[in-house]
Amino acid sequence: MNATTDASRTVDATRTTSRGAIAAAVIGNWLEFFDFTVYGFFAVIIGKLFFPSADPTTSLLLSVATFAAGFITRPLGSVMLGVYADRKGRKAALNLTIMLMAASTGAIAIAPTYAQIGVAAPLLIVLARLVQGFSQGGEFGAATSTLLEQGGGTRRGFRASWQLATQGGAALMGSGIAAALSAALPKESLESWGWRIPFLIGVLIAPVGIYLRRRLADDPASTHSHAIERGVLHELFTAHLRPLVLITLTVMGGTVSTYILTFYMPTYAIHTLGLPMSLSMLVGVASGFVMLITCPLFGMLSDRIGSRKRPILFGRGVLVLLLFPAFMLINRFPQLPVIMSATALMLLFYSMGSASEFALMCESFPRRVRATGISIAYALSVCVFGGTAQLVATWLIKLTGSKLAPAGYVAACVVVSLIAVSMLKETADKPID
Repeated sequence: MNATTDASRTVDATRTTSRGAIAAAVIGNWLEFFDFTVYGFFAVIIGKLFFPSADPTTSLLLSVATFAAGFITRPLGSVMLGVYADRKGRKAALNLTIMLMAASTGAIAIAPTYAQIGVAAPLLIVLARLVQGFSQGGEFGAATSTLLEQGGGTRRGFRASWQLATQGGAALMGSGIAAALSAALPKESLESWGWRIPFLIGVLIAPVGIYLRRRLADDPASTHSHAIERGVLHELFTAHLRPLVLITLTVMGGTVSTYILTFYMPTYAIHTLGLPMSLSMLVGVASGFVMLITCPLFGMLSDRIGSRKRPILFGRGVLVLLLFPAFMLINRFPQLPVIMSATALMLLFYSMGSASEFALMCESFPRRVRATGISIAYALSVCVFGGTAQLVATWLIKLTGSKLAPAGYVAACVVVSLIAVSMLKETADKPID
């Protein structure tokens, strides 16, 4: 009886640790993607207030370029904060990244405009975006490693899948709040102070994240001794270069799909299909909802069947087959129900093909270089392919004259990622460290 009771207590403690790790790890990721969506939605207003120009297009381009600046510092953050997480521990890195995120998001929320302080205003916005990108570069590795390592050796796919589910939740909330503010406030109020509300909400969530992360279990000191004795980067690039390259290519297919199907589709609906902005934002809401709900389910599926690779290969394989018919249907019937349904279907298989990706990434590296390895792979893919996805899609439409060009670009990237996944080793059946 005592043995049974002790076993039950151990299971309960493991589940409690798992829930706490999930909440603490993903909250910073939620904050970053929440800011991503609201910044993109209010890019026109931010352009007017911080990058004034006689040409409205110039103001918008400067605002969008500032948004893109956040991608530039991601690789730097992935190296510096990833090494910090592998040397000093996940908890220390997570606390540092969320404080950097809170400070930079708060700076945007309260930043004086160009009319108030002149050229210092756009410089402040640019600096805030650079810090956000630096922070997110290290946030991913530390948070995803924590999801995998805390909570026991089972259900690793389920825990890691919350990294992607949180991105969907942030997109859902960001799009929803932005659409609600646009509908509820007069244009003058929205441009005067309303646009700051989402950024302030992001700041308010930061103390909760700091509290949760400080309650995480400390990393055992022994797990970092090898990393200190031998350079993390040296070991990563000499002993683990092959999985690093393959994981980078695997992430490429997922990040291009995310940025096109989730974040570019509202823009595509406005500029290519001619839908009004108020309706097009509902496409982003639907996309975020699908990811939030389905990713944990597909993460559980990878645990149940004992494979990370099979859901990825099947989900992304079906996505490739769906892309052209879905985009043809959207262009043939450019109506909101059709666009939302087609996008949701594509994202359903995208979620299947990406939910277990994060567990596969972590399990492909030993703990002593894990946070650095997945941080670099993710940051490089997002910086090179994710940050340019919308630009490339728009350029391809102009170059080819075909509204199906984005589907071709996504399909090509997903095929490359499928080849990379097929070359990786299966990791679901291997003990973690």
